[in-house]
Amino acid sequence: MNKLRLVLSVAFISFGLLAFSQTINEAGDALNNAISHYKAKNFTSAIEEYKKCIEICQSLDSDAAYDLLDKAESSLTKTYLSLGLAQYKAKKFDQAISTFETAQKQAKDSNSQKAATQYLSRVYNSKGTLFFNKDKFAEALAAFDKSLQLDPKYVKAVYCKTLVYKKQDNIPAFVAEMDKLIAMGSETDKTVRKAKSVASGFFIAEGGKALQVQKYAKAVEMLNKGFAYKSGNSQAYYFAAIAYNGLKQWNKAIESANKALSLEKGSKSNIYFELAKAYEGAGNKTQARTTYAKVTDGPNVAAAKHKIENELK
Repeated sequence: MNKLRLVLSVAFISFGLLAFSQTINEAGDALNNAISHYKAKNFTSAIEEYKKCIEICQSLDSDAAYDLLDKAESSLTKTYLSLGLAQYKAKKFDQAISTFETAQKQAKDSNSQKAATQYLSRVYNSKGTLFFNKDKFAEALAAFDKSLQLDPKYVKAVYCKTLVYKKQDNIPAFVAEMDKLIAMGSETDKTVRKAKSVASGFFIAEGGKALQVQKYAKAVEMLNKGFAYKSGNSQAYYFAAIAYNGLKQWNKAIESANKALSLEKGSKSNIYFELAKAYEGAGNKTQARTTYAKVTDGPNVAAAKHKIENELK
């Protein structure tokens, strides 16, 4: 009887070892299959094989199983990230969001969690841009805010918000977000430089609109806001010269006109005309005559000639 028990015990042990061997081999096969699928960029199949390996290893209690489990779990996170990136590049934003959220939840290390979070932020920003291009501004702002919630230092999302507010003519919000963006970045940051250019261009255009209806004080206010973000071009300083002449602030008009002249590469006649007006207003007739004489083309030639021949003798 004891002999029979011994034989049965040996048989059960042998069977258990065989079952374990088959199971750990199955886990290894699943891992190898997953690696092959990953190399072929068949990420969905790779994920299923990694999950299969993990499920088998979790049912076992051995060092070999633990080693396979660790490899499978870390590789699964990497595969989710790769799948999410592929979906993102294909502009399948909702699928990418779901994939990155899964990666974020099941990641075992902080670097993987950080990567998933940053990718999520980028996807939401791209989704917001898609809404923006369709004039769905409320949805765009919600997506940009979600992007910033995930990555508060993502300057591109702040920049995108400024574009929404600009489209909505929400000037206070536009300025607030633009200033926040500039404070977040550095002078070498491409997005910050672009933001400054956009802000400057916006206010200079507003200054030009004010000039058209002869609101000279408003024009000066808008132009100076633009200059605070970025130095203007010749046209911007020419606008400033017109506005200051309209306000009879002759010295500022002279300064602005000279800046415009230093930047202008083409015809300078219109700028010389405003500069001459400023000299005339300041009481410098000699300089005014000399400057009016430089108006040699454009719509102000006759007016300049009249000034020289009749008013500044």
